[in-house]
Amino acid sequence: MQHPAIDDADIRLLDQALEPTRSIAPPHPRWLNTLANWRSFAALDRTPPDLADSPPPGRPVADNDARLRYHALLPTVLTPAVSTTLLTVHQQLLANRERTHGKVGVIIEGPRGTGKSTILQYVGRYYENKIARLYEPDQDRIPVIALRVPAAGRGGHRNWPAAFASFLGLPRDGGSDPTRTICHTMRAAKTLLVLIDGVEQLRPGTDTEDSFAYLEEISETTGATFLYAGRSARAIVDPATRDRETPLDEHEDVWGDHPTLRTSRIGYDDESRKLFARIVREFDKNLRLRHHQTDDLTHLHPYLHQRSKGYLRALSHLIGQAAQKAILTGQERITHDLLDTLTLGRSLRL
Repeated sequence: MQHPAIDDADIRLLDQALEPTRSIAPPHPRWLNTLANWRSFAALDRTPPDLADSPPPGRPVADNDARLRYHALLPTVLTPAVSTTLLTVHQQLLANRERTHGKVGVIIEGPRGTGKSTILQYVGRYYENKIARLYEPDQDRIPVIALRVPAAGRGGHRNWPAAFASFLGLPRDGGSDPTRTICHTMRAAKTLLVLIDGVEQLRPGTDTEDSFAYLEEISETTGATFLYAGRSARAIVDPATRDRETPLDEHEDVWGDHPTLRTSRIGYDDESRKLFARIVREFDKNLRLRHHQTDDLTHLHPYLHQRSKGYLRALSHLIGQAAQKAILTGQERITHDLLDTLTLGRSLRL
């Protein structure tokens, strides 16, 4: 394998990036652990920046340039996996909305790098914005709560009440249990969905049992539908949410009633190659480069497939980094040669 070379031009780009640029605050991601951050993320304008608003060709590009930031977080591509998840969640919400108990959630599972968190966040943003479009603006309405499994504390205990309270911005005195206040707030705010990411962090046994006992209480008390995402999520969520007391018949399916959606990398059979090419074409449409021509990127899909191994996380990084380098170098177009200079997934001898 030919390793990418770090040449003088790359060093000059790094030197230029170290020059101070005027900015109100340094760019940073929006951590989705508070309501304010979640709302900001959901309302994030994904409209591509206009080339006319960018610095003219030949001028240095600031590190907070709008196009650099745009290509760092390109709009989510509406893959079949995203569409299927939206449909499944919609069907589950319709089935759950009149029930006062016994609501069934949805599970998203799959290996690392296959888009689970992206899909989960897309569904959350979709419903956050859908509710905002359907009804008058209301700061007291909280249709979606987005959480990661909280870190285990002393004795392996996970403080789920603190995680919910922190997201909702509820005051905590450090002693009393805020669960009643959490449930009251969610019911008053008409919370529709609770997203739980990273369920693979739950350990078998007491950790999982205690966590789902608490989450079930929240669901039963508030009426919210839960979406769970993580590696091997079905094997973690399902045993904690179904009947394990009644013996199964000889040929009876062991699994419960939560619909499970499984993500995977995109393989190399004919149908998968076609799917990968369609996904790359959607990325192609979102690029904002001066010399980009329609399907420049699409024509490179075999190379991108080989480099990313069909993992969507790797693909999005490759395309985003390539676009940023094309802007910084003034090339303003993604080519095979440019992609070959990227170090993503490669080992460099120093």
